[in-house]
Amino acid sequence: MLLVITLLLSGCSVFLVDSVSQPQSTVANKEDGWYYLPAYSNYAPQGLPDFDQRQDNWKARQGIWRFVGGLWSFCGPSSLAEIFWWFDSKHEDPDGYPGDGNNTYPLVRDLQAPGVPIPGPLSDDHNFNNVNDAATAWRSGRGPKELIEQLAWYCNSDFCRYPFIRGIFGTFQNYLEDGAWQWICDAGLQEHYRIEAVYHPEFTIICDHIQQNDAVVVLFLFYRPHASIFPTFRISHYCAVAGVNLEGYIALSDPIQNIENPGPSPADHNDAGIVSHDIHAINFSCPLPERASWWIPNYFSVGPIKLGGIPTYALIISEID
Repeated sequence: MLLVITLLLSGCSVFLVDSVSQPQSTVANKEDGWYYLPAYSNYAPQGLPDFDQRQDNWKARQGIWRFVGGLWSFCGPSSLAEIFWWFDSKHEDPDGYPGDGNNTYPLVRDLQAPGVPIPGPLSDDHNFNNVNDAATAWRSGRGPKELIEQLAWYCNSDFCRYPFIRGIFGTFQNYLEDGAWQWICDAGLQEHYRIEAVYHPEFTIICDHIQQNDAVVVLFLFYRPHASIFPTFRISHYCAVAGVNLEGYIALSDPIQNIENPGPSPADHNDAGIVSHDIHAINFSCPLPERASWWIPNYFSVGPIKLGGIPTYALIISEID
C-alpha cells in the first residue's frame, strides 16, 4: 500500500513512504557549467557524502503514526552529518584512511561504535559505522549514538529531547540551527565557522555559496502541481547541496532517494565513497511565488502522485578564513 500523510505542521521535516518511484534525470550534459563541492581523500572521495536516513528504525511512531508504519524523519540530521563529515575530511591527513585510528580534526569525532570497526582495523571518526552502527538501535536519544543519531539529539529531531511531548515530528528549522551551532561549539570550532539561516533562498544565493565551498542544506516543501484541491503537502524534506549549474540545475545529496545510483542499500551509503548526487532541473516560475522564486517540478514520486519541491529555507555553513 502506498501512503502519503499530510501534516498540519510547518517548519519541520518528516517523510512517510512505503514505496518510491524515482524520477528520471533531465540533464543532457553534466560537465559544462557545473561546480561540485570538492573531494577529499580522507574521507570524502566523491565530494559531499550522501548518507541515508532510512536506517536503524529512524521513524517517528508516536500516536496514530504507528498504525501506518511510522515516518522517516531524520533527513535534517542526515544532511547535517554530510556537511560536518565533508568539512572534517577537508582538514584530515590526506594520506590517512578510514580505520587508521587517527582523528586529528574535532568536527567529527570517534563515537566509539560498539560493533567491529568497518572498514577498520582501528576505531576512528571516518569508519563507516561511525555514521551509524546497527548494533545500537535508536531509542529516542537514550543510550549509545553514532554521528547521525548524535546530531538528531542535538537538533531535537522528533522532539527526542522532550520525551513527554508527543505528536511533533521531524526537525524544526530553529532546532537545526541551534543544534548545528552547539555541535560546532562543542568541537571548540566556534571561531572557525559561521551559520546563516535564509528563508525563501534565491537559487543564485545557493550557487554563490557552493562556488565558495560553503555548505548548504535546503528545506523543500512538497507540492502537487496538477492537483485541483490540496496542492500543498505539509511535508517538508531536507537535502544537502552537492553541486550547482548556473544554467538551472542542482545536484542533491538526498537522504531518501538515489536517482543517479539506485543500487546500494541505505547502510552502504555510510561509506562516503558511495554517493548519488541526484540532478534536478530548476524551473524559475514557482507556483507559490510568495514562498520561492524557483522550484523543482518533478522532484519526487510516490506511486502515481507526482510531487514538486519548493525551497522555503536554507541553512548555510561557512568556514571563516
